[in-house]
Amino acid sequence: MDRQWAQRILTSIFVLLAAGSVKAQSTYEGIGRVGEIARKVGGELYKLDLTKAVPLTQLRAKPEVGHVKLLSVTLVTEKKERIPVKALSNVIVANTDPALISENFSSDAAIITIEVKAEALWDKATLDINAISTKETPQLALRKPLLCDKKTDTLIKEKLDVIQVWAARAEGSPQGSIQEKYATQEFNRYVNEFLATLNGEKTSAISLDYTLALLNFFTERHNASRAGSAAEQAYKSMATGTFEVFYSLLQKESDQSCYVFSSEALINISLDFQKRYEANKPDSRARKIYEMMMSRIGRFIPSQYRLEIAEKNYSFRQADSEGHKYFKLFKGSKADSFLKTTYQEMSMNAYAIAEQGLIREAQQMDSDKRYELIVEYQAKYNDPVQYPQDIMLKYLNILSENGTLFRIHL
Repeated sequence: MDRQWAQRILTSIFVLLAAGSVKAQSTYEGIGRVGEIARKVGGELYKLDLTKAVPLTQLRAKPEVGHVKLLSVTLVTEKKERIPVKALSNVIVANTDPALISENFSSDAAIITIEVKAEALWDKATLDINAISTKETPQLALRKPLLCDKKTDTLIKEKLDVIQVWAARAEGSPQGSIQEKYATQEFNRYVNEFLATLNGEKTSAISLDYTLALLNFFTERHNASRAGSAAEQAYKSMATGTFEVFYSLLQKESDQSCYVFSSEALINISLDFQKRYEANKPDSRARKIYEMMMSRIGRFIPSQYRLEIAEKNYSFRQADSEGHKYFKLFKGSKADSFLKTTYQEMSMNAYAIAEQGLIREAQQMDSDKRYELIVEYQAKYNDPVQYPQDIMLKYLNILSENGTLFRIHL
């Protein structure tokens, strides 16, 4: 009897455990559709936003129509951290194939967006993404692309033309006259309208070339205006106001702005501002504005670069080459160059990616390959002018496995 009771108790425990296991494994599934994927070489970026951020455990991908090449799929957390979905990278799937299934996600971070970089093969295609969670059903919606055209450029130009008319009237009026006061009043009114339009929702559609032209125009007009005049202050307000809009768009996700910024493009923009800065006299008003603009862009570039290299999934060698490129630019920059610190931070960002890549790749290396790299980076460690010693030492310690051999012999 005791034995039978024991068996019954054990059976009850197993039933309870099984029930708990089933409960723990309950999953919720939401589906998002990416329609009309373009036949664009290199792919197009599509974003599925979650109405409410939730942790995800897995994804499935299957075309409803056609053949799709998935170049990359990335989870974006509420904190803007990016998690690559490795199983859905550089794969081709057709609507006649079984659904592609991702790896299991170990992170508990709440996901706010699923980024899909995809290309249709042969004809247009439609892709379904199933998001799976153990918390609640994910609600997915395809983010609508921003339609960028020149209409906003035209609107801004029309308002600027009116401003120029009243600026000329104010500056051409006798000082202190009623004529000057009235023209100045109208001038300021149209300037305020311009700034209100600039800060409106449609400003993300202003073209990059026109925005840069406005920045330079306002800065130079501020510089040329009579000291203490309404025009002097108004053009400064328009220069700084335009820059603030420009700078805020730098920090938006690429499909929410008609600007496409790479770190290299931002470097070129800031270098152009530097040339204009140097072309003005040291005590000029324009010089101060150009200094502000180039410095703030320079400080922003490393964060943009960090996002770029995280998305490119560089190998150790690729990331190390990037780190070395910017380390040389850092070393070769003048001490007072605003880009010196920028290059240093970009170099460190790339070297950090390289270090993680080497940790992964070293696990697959045989002794001969390790020794080959040890010889190479030992020589680089001994050349501190061309290479950062602390980074080279990290590489050597990773390659030496236990991290003690080279501390003895360096």
